[in-house]
Amino acid sequence: MQPSPSRDPYGAALSTVRRFAADGRFVPGEPIVVTELAAEVGFSPTPLREALACLAGEGLIERRRGRGYFYPELSPAELIDLFELQLAYVHAALTLWPRGIAPLRKAVGAIDPHGDAQALFGAIVAQSGNQALISAHGRVAERLKAALSAGGRDEGEAWTVRAMLAAIAEGRIAVLIDLLRIHHEHRCARIPVRGVESV
Repeated sequence: MQPSPSRDPYGAALSTVRRFAADGRFVPGEPIVVTELAAEVGFSPTPLREALACLAGEGLIERRRGRGYFYPELSPAELIDLFELQLAYVHAALTLWPRGIAPLRKAVGAIDPHGDAQALFGAIVAQSGNQALISAHGRVAERLKAALSAGGRDEGEAWTVRAMLAAIAEGRIAVLIDLLRIHHEHRCARIPVRGVESV
């Protein structure tokens, strides 16, 4: 894949790595070899290295001192932390600056009732109009993408998505908030426990 020449090679490299991460191009735990990735996308290693350093600062890429860059592999505890943060962001979008049910219904109108919850959560947060909240939620959603795609589809999640959309259509925000909690508990319970030390 050869990108067109850019006046901003750093910006182009940053966009490319973000897109690769969003598209599931990297496998959790995979080392990112700067020279190989630079050759693959047609950038010089310097702007690509700068982009990786920026994304490491955001937590999207992991930098291991003396070992290079890696696509992060989330531990069960980190995954639960991100789930809890996402739940808080969605809840905040519903309560921090309530705009009424009409904008919420409009925001989720195009959501596939058989799709995953991430699109629904993104729409709920976006309708809040709070740019800081939207940006923070976007970073969490990016970090969750690879882990969630590796987990496969779950019928319990599909049920809660349909139920949450129905609650929004009926204007039942309290029910929606209860369903968010149920969804959160369900997905936390599905996380495989690896190497958990007893306390």
